[in-house]
Amino acid sequence: MLDFELLRAFVAVADCGGFHRAAERLNLTQSTVSQQIKRLELETKRPLFRRTTRSVALTDDGEMLLGDARRLLQLEEAARHRLAAPRLSGSVRLGVVEEVAGGSLPSALGRFAALHPGVKLEVQIGVSAELIEQLNAGRLDVVFAKRPLGTSKGRLVWREPMVWAAADTFDLIPGAALPLALYRERSVSREAALNALQDGDLTWEIIYTSPSLTGVRAAALAGLAVTPLPASAVIAGLRIVGAAEGLPRLPDLEFARYEKTRPDKAAVALAAVLLTLAQGPSRPTI
Repeated sequence: MLDFELLRAFVAVADCGGFHRAAERLNLTQSTVSQQIKRLELETKRPLFRRTTRSVALTDDGEMLLGDARRLLQLEEAARHRLAAPRLSGSVRLGVVEEVAGGSLPSALGRFAALHPGVKLEVQIGVSAELIEQLNAGRLDVVFAKRPLGTSKGRLVWREPMVWAAADTFDLIPGAALPLALYRERSVSREAALNALQDGDLTWEIIYTSPSLTGVRAAALAGLAVTPLPASAVIAGLRIVGAAEGLPRLPDLEFARYEKTRPDKAAVALAAVLLTLAQGPSRPTI
């Protein structure tokens, strides 16, 4: 039987790409993590990593073990939570932006439902500003949204680049205004894009608006316009455009978790599960 602590160290090194960052994640010393990997290699009788002075990479045996190790750790975590977690009931109202809802959110909600079958989930998809307003008004319990630029409210879960995206076949006509597809008013992405454009000399016009990621991305896919997207939302049929086309650099997007002032136990439990979206393979891809 493989030791779960050794497997946890193995997965951390694989995810972090090295012993130093893995030790920071696990709150251990680097030498302890190194010793745990050596013990695991002795138990499996296989070399799991190729080590050089500059990098650490999985061997073929390490690649094969990684998927099994993740599944074993997930099962162990689920069993531990089921035994230790209080039996919760009631309902939790979750607000989430489409960028997150289209990624790994369903698997996170599935884990929560398995741990707390007595809790009813109500999920609302919307724009960040509106969801945060509803949270402040008491109509939502937890919100997972893009953080407005320049603010530090909420708990940062991850940060990723925002990029300009256009269809593979899109060509900007010299001298013509840049056609834009943007979210409707009060969107973090919209405000960031317009602020960046206003600081430059590029001529542009908004030709398409939508309240959803699906809508603005459809306009870009159709070749109608350029749209600002999280890097993870650039799908087949789209390409990233930028300085070569005269477009300004965009700021990073921050995704944060918000809770009401006095959350109940069910809301706290859901918020904790949502934090796992930023870890390793649970990182959302859209």
